[in-house]
Amino acid sequence: MFDIEKAIAEWRREMLAGGIKSFETLDELESHLRDDVERQMLVGMDASRAFEIAVGRIGQPRALNKEFMKTDRRKLTLLRKLKILIFCRQGIPIPSLEDFGPIAQEVLELAAGESHFHHDFVGTEHVLLALTKSNSGIVANVMKTLGVEGETIRLEVEKIVGNWPAREVPGKIPFTTYAKKALQVAAEEARALRQPHIQAEHIFLGLIVVGRGVAAVVLKNLGVRLESVCEEILREMRGHPGAA
Repeated sequence: MFDIEKAIAEWRREMLAGGIKSFETLDELESHLRDDVERQMLVGMDASRAFEIAVGRIGQPRALNKEFMKTDRRKLTLLRKLKILIFCRQGIPIPSLEDFGPIAQEVLELAAGESHFHHDFVGTEHVLLALTKSNSGIVANVMKTLGVEGETIRLEVEKIVGNWPAREVPGKIPFTTYAKKALQVAAEEARALRQPHIQAEHIFLGLIVVGRGVAAVVLKNLGVRLESVCEEILREMRGHPGAA
């Protein structure tokens, strides 16, 4: 029987032998590895095959060392801190509505209004769908660069979660745990960049940094690398520092 913990321990030894000398870096890579395995198993992959694919996606130690040397250190540090922050907290509240900019508030309203699925919750998938319909130029540019469209995302969401039977949905629909975490990350990102309000692009980044939930599975199924989404969002944000 496949032992995931034993396999990860062996993988860590191979990475150390191959040149990854920083335990902080190795811990971060292991976190990504575990998240990838978990996402694949959620959609039916067996643990052994999921581990094999995840290891292949992370790559070999020497190639990784080169990439780390080329990568913006500030970006990696920020995303690492955010990931540690959200997974160490429990009972995470949604930031106050006043903390969001106008377009970001619209995203929250659109997410809660995805009632054609007849769901009685707001998940990461609803937030992702809302982002595709928002008036954020940054989000639109990122979607275009990644080659994904709102309708394609909608169809993939429907494949995964499906339509529930038509019924009356309560007036105030609760956000799921991962959706709350994504919004909290969005707030932390806005503060780190010294921006007065949470914007739609921060919400998009929050979904990706959390890396869990249906939204992440949908993007993966569409062939989108979550790391690429982060890179594109941050690139657009640097190019439009005052965007709303």
